[in-house]
Amino acid sequence: MTCCSEKEDAFIARFERRFAESGTDSPLTFAEAEEIFTAYKALLRRMGRIAKISDSYQSEVKSLVLELREAAANVKTLKGFIPICASCKKVRNDEVYWKQLEQYLAEHSDAMLSHGLCPDCAGTYRSLSGRIPEPGGRTSPDPARLLDEADVEDPVILRFLPTVNNRHFAETPLYGDFTLLFQKYVRLSRRLKRIARISDSYQFELQDIKTRFEQASRSDYLTGLSNRLDMYKRLEAERSRTARHGKPFAVIMADIDRFKEINDTFGHDLGDQVLVTIARAFAGCLRGEDSCARWGGEEFLILLPETCGDDALAVAERLRGLAENLALESGTSRIRVTISLGVAVYAAGENIDSCIKRADDALYRAKNAGRNRSVLHV
Repeated sequence: MTCCSEKEDAFIARFERRFAESGTDSPLTFAEAEEIFTAYKALLRRMGRIAKISDSYQSEVKSLVLELREAAANVKTLKGFIPICASCKKVRNDEVYWKQLEQYLAEHSDAMLSHGLCPDCAGTYRSLSGRIPEPGGRTSPDPARLLDEADVEDPVILRFLPTVNNRHFAETPLYGDFTLLFQKYVRLSRRLKRIARISDSYQFELQDIKTRFEQASRSDYLTGLSNRLDMYKRLEAERSRTARHGKPFAVIMADIDRFKEINDTFGHDLGDQVLVTIARAFAGCLRGEDSCARWGGEEFLILLPETCGDDALAVAERLRGLAENLALESGTSRIRVTISLGVAVYAAGENIDSCIKRADDALYRAKNAGRNRSVLHV
């Protein structure tokens, strides 16, 4: 059994390449994120089925352990009644005694006497083939020859292996049934270990897909920047931090000037290229603690922790200059891109929406003043 089919291997390999590209020019599309989520749900269902199978096997293992213990108890019960000659150490062949013993065991324990091989025949079988006959003339492999190092790590196998390999016990009527039970436990134990390995692999794969899906759910599919939901969480966290420490933060709302004209004139593919290029320029210009999100359409929102109004306005001007100097071309035409920006500093006690609205108001003042400029809300 393998953990992944060829189809699943191809799926994982494809998205490993896509995620490697997500920080450059080829971020995940919404359809690809949806495909990952579908695979995530399918893997969850598979994990559920494996868990059910594992639970069933564990229940069967517990049942087998109980049977092994009962069998061992039966051996102990029988041990005191075996008539062994004190001189030659051979079992006494007394039919009357054996009938009395069988009747006693039936009344006082669950042990049953079966008609197996005599000691000489059992020894002959072992010397010839290394196999112990089962009832009906069939043979099964000697358990000691089936075990490997991993098997011996099992405490149940380690406990009962000396009994199975006991030369004197091999010549008793209970040996055949006890050995078959032991072999069944060994096979089941190995199967459980295989399931555990598969389960561990699936859990690792599930965690990896979950991590990737969470990353995709927080990112804008086109630009790779934070999306609106993720930025809201960052803004709320910064507001809480400001309430504790009293340090201000600022937000910048940026909008690409005449973006509709760019789309209508040069096409949406070039419009997407403009968005990606500006997003990359913004990300490369900001500090590590700053955050930038695609707010919607051609709008971007930037969070500047521990920043006052004048400093935030200076950052906005730097971003505006970057956009103005971008080298974008379509065929032989050079495309000039400008942006307008509105800046607002969080006021103690206000909510996030109010702060964003003030930045948006400042943005529209910049638009109405002729575009390609930055305005601070005061």
